[in-house]
Amino acid sequence: MPHYSKNAEIFAWMPLLGFDKDKRDKGVGQLVKRMGFTPHAVSVFLCHPDIVHHHDGVKKVRQLPPDNCSYHANPYNEERRRQDWTNKDLKCLADNLRKKGIESYLGIMGIDFFNAHHQEWLYDHTELKAHLRNIKWSLNVLKRFKDGTYYEDFFIDKLCQTLSDYGFDGVHVTDNFCPSGGGCNEFSCDMVGQFYDYLGQDMPDELKALNDESEEHINLRGDWIYKNVRKEWIEFFAWRWEQFWKKICDRLHAIGKKAFVLGSYCTDPFATLFLKGVDLRRIVNAGVDYLMTNAYANASTMRHAGRPWSYYEHSSICLLIDAHTDKGKKLQMLGVKDVSEEWDVLHHAPTLLERDITYMSGYHRQTEKEYKHSLDGFLVCLSDGIYADEWEWLRQRFDVGFKDSPEKYISPSLVWSDTAHYAILPEYLKTRRYTAHKWMSALDWEGANTGSVVRSENINENSGDLFVPNFDLLSEEEQKFLAAYKGGSVIATASKMGDFSPEKLGINPDIYFEDHDTPFINMAFAYNMDINDKRAILDLVREDDDTPVIEDVTKVDDSINTVSTQLSYQKVSSGFRKALAKLLKNNTEKIFEASHPVIAMKMKDGALRVYVMNNDRLRYAPATITVKNGDIEKVNVVSKFPVLPVKFSDEKVFSFQAQDYPGEEHTFRVLTPQGGVSVVDIYLK
Repeated sequence: MPHYSKNAEIFAWMPLLGFDKDKRDKGVGQLVKRMGFTPHAVSVFLCHPDIVHHHDGVKKVRQLPPDNCSYHANPYNEERRRQDWTNKDLKCLADNLRKKGIESYLGIMGIDFFNAHHQEWLYDHTELKAHLRNIKWSLNVLKRFKDGTYYEDFFIDKLCQTLSDYGFDGVHVTDNFCPSGGGCNEFSCDMVGQFYDYLGQDMPDELKALNDESEEHINLRGDWIYKNVRKEWIEFFAWRWEQFWKKICDRLHAIGKKAFVLGSYCTDPFATLFLKGVDLRRIVNAGVDYLMTNAYANASTMRHAGRPWSYYEHSSICLLIDAHTDKGKKLQMLGVKDVSEEWDVLHHAPTLLERDITYMSGYHRQTEKEYKHSLDGFLVCLSDGIYADEWEWLRQRFDVGFKDSPEKYISPSLVWSDTAHYAILPEYLKTRRYTAHKWMSALDWEGANTGSVVRSENINENSGDLFVPNFDLLSEEEQKFLAAYKGGSVIATASKMGDFSPEKLGINPDIYFEDHDTPFINMAFAYNMDINDKRAILDLVREDDDTPVIEDVTKVDDSINTVSTQLSYQKVSSGFRKALAKLLKNNTEKIFEASHPVIAMKMKDGALRVYVMNNDRLRYAPATITVKNGDIEKVNVVSKFPVLPVKFSDEKVFSFQAQDYPGEEHTFRVLTPQGGVSVVDIYLK
């Protein structure tokens, strides 16, 4: 059976509960039969890292502990009770995956179960525990043993032996491994000592006096570092992770193995750097083969009462990480179901799962030659207990998302600048101004959705309309290049608080406006643009809301987990956001008007492909599209819903009767499912 597709890689992330120890092939044949295609890889989710720490070969039979035999050592899933696997069984599983042409990864976390299921290696080396402000928990792989040697030097020797003995093709690390659970909130004596070794400086007397691991000293060290050297502290972690993965990947690649890393346990590259200390670009350049983007707003919201549906804050990670890292492959952790964590989007909210697949696979990055999918595929989380008809349902939607790439985007593409990305760290610490991610997600919620990104060095005369957040943070070379750009309209934001102005670059804006009633004033401007109704946009700017301002940015509590909450940002008024969103939609609305948020692109066969979003998770969206620039020849439904053709009516009166031709009508309705997305191709005469 062939692999899924040449356009995308599909990985199955599966605990041992999904396999069958008692079958000769350990259940590999059943998995492939159910999937209906051969996955590119399977990450065998062993969960506890002691599968590596306790490894002593496979010649002698060793019983695996319960927390290797199922996630969190839970007793059963939909199909079977937890089985007692041995190291011999595990090797047989890896052998059978290889026979089917499937790569296999050893999947582990840095998790700590407090000796609940076996005597854990970490409790013989408690100096490696993460020492956070109010808890000591889980493994911190950046730390040193008591004798001063680094954990990573021990780990890589054991890992290479483990992968080679079992026959795994690589390692897949997730929660509490990379990034570590504490991120930059790890203030142990060891990490602070490493920090000052990195700086090449003597530790200040104030820190020398805080020389034990008591909770009081941990907190006092953290407070001092955050007040005095926070930027340098974050940069130290970024350097440290780069060194860690360079060492690991060099050894793995030397024996033909790969590294697959979560890395991004936050909403975007900046939050991952700011809170977790992981610079995704640097670890990919250090050799990491795959990054696992972690956009799972749907499962996260469903599982926790009161948690907001921060969909766009999470989904945008797929686009921005691809822009930032450039190299390496990115697989989205597709949140399908998880028995252990007790959530199931596949059965309890399938329209949201369909949105994840279609919307996230619809993100693109413009390269020098073409548009490529921002994602290289999906890691199906978790893959146990999914039956054949359900795999077919998933595969059909994979086909919708990954089948085609556009020739050009109609909606503006976000410009990514590495210079601006790194410049935002000191700016954010000082002002809490919007990052590129915050601009993108905020405007998504205003209905001006971004579907494509282009790195600044890849912009050319065919790049179309551009959105440039934080124009003032670009390099001088990037600013001058964009000032002379003629390939489309340019819409930009910038700080009004410094000496930046578009006129200094020779830009004569077609529209310009500033925010108000906030300590940090942004400006917005656009050029190369014929604006439909400038007065309507400027009138929007005056609108204000009751969003509180941050009075003192030095007192913001950043000890948060951005899976559940977001970074704090200084107020941008609702009127400014709405005016900017209206500006971003200006050129698209010359071609067609839509009642709901859309992303539009031109396909290679001439079709205008439109993604139509429904942000109402309870009701269908009767979205209407009116074509203004030409007559409709036909409209094809690309997504799996609606099943019937779109309904045509310039009066916007629709019945249950359907016809698959437009007549002389220019308006049609495409029904979009609850919280979902529908995709149509519009062909003009």
